[in-house]
Amino acid sequence: MEDFRPKELAMNALMLVLLALAALAARTIQLRLRFSSWEVLWRFRSGPVTVELRRHAELARLGGDSLEFPQPREFRIVSMRVGGIPVWSQQCIASLPATADERIGHIPATEFDDLFANQFRLTWPQRRVRLAARAH
Repeated sequence: MEDFRPKELAMNALMLVLLALAALAARTIQLRLRFSSWEVLWRFRSGPVTVELRRHAELARLGGDSLEFPQPREFRIVSMRVGGIPVWSQQCIASLPATADERIGHIPATEFDDLFANQFRLTWPQRRVRLAARAH
């Protein structure tokens, strides 16, 4: 009976590690499928770390929206991956003018760039790279 206990603990630990890896793989696949069709605005790579900004414009109705019909909105997400595994992301949503619904699939990224915070803009990585180059 004494020999059975350590084997049981080892098997339980192995099972927990395998479940954690399966959950991580499922989350990675889910995020890749969700954001793969979004337009990449910029991507910065340094070794195994990748930081990128993606965008998507569509007619959408948000959860707590008081409006009856979907409105034109632009979604942007900044994400960080290490070795292809997403470890962090932040999303920003901007409501676009009602006139944008006619051309929602053809709106250039630069047109409403000023509606977003700095980390969600097209010019953000260029400023950061210059600052990092000065620090070295």
